[in-house]
Amino acid sequence: MILTILKALFDRGAVLFIGIVVGVLLVVAFRTGGHPLVPLLADPPVGVAAAPAPVAAAACTDDFPLSRNVVARLRANQPLRIGVFGDSFGEGLWAATDQAFHGRDDFQVIRHSREGIGFTRYRTVNLLDDLKALLATQPIDIALIDFGANDTQGVWQDGKGSAYMTPGWQATIGDRITAYVQALRDQGAAVGWVGLPRMRRAEYDGDVQAMNRFQAALMCRLHVPFVDPVAVSEDAGHQFARELVDPETHQRYLARADDGIHMTFHGYEVIARPLLTRIARLGAPDAP
Repeated sequence: MILTILKALFDRGAVLFIGIVVGVLLVVAFRTGGHPLVPLLADPPVGVAAAPAPVAAAACTDDFPLSRNVVARLRANQPLRIGVFGDSFGEGLWAATDQAFHGRDDFQVIRHSREGIGFTRYRTVNLLDDLKALLATQPIDIALIDFGANDTQGVWQDGKGSAYMTPGWQATIGDRITAYVQALRDQGAAVGWVGLPRMRRAEYDGDVQAMNRFQAALMCRLHVPFVDPVAVSEDAGHQFARELVDPETHQRYLARADDGIHMTFHGYEVIARPLLTRIARLGAPDAP
């Protein structure tokens, strides 16, 4: 299938593919041990269950950002439509993406992110139904996703509660995320996922790193590129720091917001850079 896509795109010129490198995703094991719940919004409290079972490693290659829609839009010399999805971190990802492609006629950035939503919060917003409604009126070619900051809690499904990172939780959230990714692919979009950075509060950081491991393994199985931003969001001692060094410019910058959770605009740009760079290489050769 990849060879067919590459052959189709070759008509437009091999220059479109310079620098597109197939990534190898981060594969890591799940942590062991249960964790107390932190119930949020209307989700009922659930009890702590046994530790999750290890997940077998999978092949992690991907062909991002190529997809059916991308091929068609490039062949027709039409702008590539980038949809950004997520919670408050998705909002930051949208801002960084919008800035990265500002003033370029070969890309269009569309915001589909909003605060306070997540895959454990379907009683508030069913993300899959919401996505399908959005895609019905606004098709996209490339999807960038950043969810998880609101999901470090238990989940209630079919009258049964599952604590964070237990097998039941992983099954429910894994199914919901898989369906979300598949809906985007069914519509013809390429999908990329951005994880969460190092957090200041130790307990929350432990939960977030478990989320990163869970998402990384799931994206690996789905052949979706996963960007783990921890390495570029911590200091040399692997600790939270408000000021960091930009790995590209080697200059120090203010990376984190006062809450110890969110990032500054520059911080979001740094963590999104691996995916944004790959997307930008699909653009017109003479673009800025």
